[in-house]
Amino acid sequence: MKSKTTMALVGLGIGVGSAALYQNIKNGNMKKWVRKMNSAKTKAVQDLENMI
Repeated sequence: MKSKTTMALVGLGIGVGSAALYQNIKNGNMKKWVRKMNSAKTKAVQDLENMI
């Protein structure tokens, strides 16, 4: 019984997560987030090169 309930909750969580992710992509939030991550990564690489 417990495993079925757990699987149902996991499935529901994945569904909700996917819906939220889709909404973020549709609204363009994901592009902003990716851009922010890329600029942070670039900055980290530059800092590393400056240290070396």
